[in-house]
Amino acid sequence: MGPIRFFRRTVARLNSVGWFRAAGSLSFVTLLGLVPLTTVAFAFVAHFPIFQDFLKVLEAFLLRHLVPTSASAIVHEYVVVLAEDAANVVGRSIIFVVITATLAIDTIESEINEIWGIRKKRPIARRILVYVFGITAGPVILGATISLIAWTLAELVAAVPLQGALNDVVRRFVPTALVIVGLTLLYRIAPARRVYWRHAIASGVLAGIAFEATKRIFTWYLTSFPSYQLLYGALAAFPALLFWIFLSWLIVLAGAAVTATLAEAGERGKMSA
Repeated sequence: MGPIRFFRRTVARLNSVGWFRAAGSLSFVTLLGLVPLTTVAFAFVAHFPIFQDFLKVLEAFLLRHLVPTSASAIVHEYVVVLAEDAANVVGRSIIFVVITATLAIDTIESEINEIWGIRKKRPIARRILVYVFGITAGPVILGATISLIAWTLAELVAAVPLQGALNDVVRRFVPTALVIVGLTLLYRIAPARRVYWRHAIASGVLAGIAFEATKRIFTWYLTSFPSYQLLYGALAAFPALLFWIFLSWLIVLAGAAVTATLAEAGERGKMSA
């Protein structure tokens, strides 16, 4: 399959599911699910204080590398702080918070399966088990992984002194690499069918690079053309955050479409062989 034909098939796949509609739907779900997801993570860590440092590492990473600078403060104040306070008072009602967070993750999986054309979901018991594990232990595992990578990088830099410019390049690449790994795992695990690692990795790399480039352009626009601040005033960070979430989902869904098209091309190649 040539690159032009591949591009057309990918675009057709996105259009068939309503790319912008799906991104808008997931943006809405993200806004509704952010606080419940974060609350569950804090409530889980509250029972295991040894994991608190890992959760803080994940929080710092997300605010610094996945959210535009202008919106990071509002995310911290209205999501992280609110969720941390809620985790201390929810008590038995945490089950309802878990259900809300689980439904948010289920919507994400459903949209990705729709891109693949998958109508039959995984067994409900399996999905619930994976979802609950993901929203409780998942953030701690991610924080521990980031901590380990940061420690390993620091040790390597200390053992093999690098020039300042090269050292800066390495440190800048690590967050992008972590995003690529996360997207690769999403494309590999989310679809309710077998996905080859080579397809997931290729899509994860493309989506990760697109994510980083879009974040830089978006940040540059916010700092160079602050007209939106004059229009929205003190609420300027809200529309910036909303639009960034929408752009992020456009990229994630496009990567899922690339994965599905790669798989389709591979299957066609086997049939014609």
